[in-house]
Amino acid sequence: MVSISTKDQRVDAWQKLVDIIESYLEQNQDPETPVVKYRSAQDLKEELELKIGEAGADSNEVFSEISKYLEYSVRTTHPQFNNQLNAGFNFNALMGEIVSFIANTSMATFEIAPVATLLENKLVEELNKSIGYENGHGIMVTGGSNANLMAIHCARNRMFPNAKHEGNPNKELCVFVSQEAHYSFQKAVSLLGLGLNNLIKVKSTVQGEMDSEDLENKIKKCIEDGKTPLLVASTAGTTVMGAFDPVAKNQEIAKKYNLWHHIDGAWGGAALFSEKLRHRIKGCEEADSFTFDAHKLLGTGLITSFFLTKDKNIIRETNSGGGGSYLFHEYENSEYDTGAYSLQCGRKVDSLKFWLTWKALGHKGLQEFVDNQVAKREHLVNLINEHPRLKMLHEPQFLNACFQVLPEEENVDINKYNFDLRFKLVKEGKYLVNFSSWEDGTVFFRHVFANNVTQKEDLNKLVDEIVSLSKTM
Repeated sequence: MVSISTKDQRVDAWQKLVDIIESYLEQNQDPETPVVKYRSAQDLKEELELKIGEAGADSNEVFSEISKYLEYSVRTTHPQFNNQLNAGFNFNALMGEIVSFIANTSMATFEIAPVATLLENKLVEELNKSIGYENGHGIMVTGGSNANLMAIHCARNRMFPNAKHEGNPNKELCVFVSQEAHYSFQKAVSLLGLGLNNLIKVKSTVQGEMDSEDLENKIKKCIEDGKTPLLVASTAGTTVMGAFDPVAKNQEIAKKYNLWHHIDGAWGGAALFSEKLRHRIKGCEEADSFTFDAHKLLGTGLITSFFLTKDKNIIRETNSGGGGSYLFHEYENSEYDTGAYSLQCGRKVDSLKFWLTWKALGHKGLQEFVDNQVAKREHLVNLINEHPRLKMLHEPQFLNACFQVLPEEENVDINKYNFDLRFKLVKEGKYLVNFSSWEDGTVFFRHVFANNVTQKEDLNKLVDEIVSLSKTM
């Protein structure tokens, strides 16, 4: 490719890129534009012609690659994309991501990231205030999974301070999560050497909430078996049903048995900003730690994750080690260095995109943003409840709507019917809504309201399309 080094060359390249992006975004507003051009992996490989030649490509080829990438990628900013817990479009976050890349620094020290460290520090302060942590701390991490890992890591080191130097104690440590908890806890206990057998799954109610009575019974069983209860994780907004575990009740039990209480609010943590939803996590200020992903509901783009703690010292005590000879020095502003708190050395700046988003919206705008998504969920639930061919499977607590389409004919396997219908919808390409299943084999559509671009009229069209398509089954 011809070198892009002069101002004129950069301006020309920027303009070409902006033209491609604007065309892409405009296409997303056209109802005839598919959410995804469905291709099998093999067919897509052939269409993309993935190869790198001996000689570099010219600028036209490079911009062609960008266009192809957008053409065949899933359009997560399309109003009919409601498949994942992250979607939509946020221009303030986009600007923050571009500027962060241009500055291209690491978050390890104030010296190399003076503005970014202060922004992250302020965001942590604001989030802790929202939770109710008066003297807490926190750090941005590589995702909610990483935050959940750090919760167990901190819990182990609080209970067994020597574990950092001597390794895991000669005890089996048990972590308690609900049946609906995120699978990242499985990876965390494996990575930390606790063992999958010591990840105890607590029963969930029909609404997807952890059964606190079963939690206490399983803690007692753990003690009877000679094991050591370490941590209970309450989920605020489960992945499938959007359910909230009983935080206050679980806190009482955790305190009674001296367990670390962690709240996985990666998805439902946005309830902190809504007067309509905040009661769902009542008592969260008493928990030891909290996971929060702004890239989910708030649309700040992957990844914008936080691990927050009530104890301001525990993260540093757990994660610090090394780097003192060449990176971490005592100097005027070293108190703002973040490297000792992180499991990483080089760490990307993720604070600016969330800072610009929150700055632009303000506290009131953030609340309106969340409440607006709640209004859309209520609209879809009403549509489903009013339609004779559709059936809600739960009473939504957050921004998930799980429903089935009822076959017109009798003696039809309803689970296979819904699975096949959803796959047919995906192949059609105009809509992308996920599906899920329960342990009893029940298969259903799972619509999530993470996309701020989706409007009520888009939900009307989705319901019409699903019902219309079902008639061809």
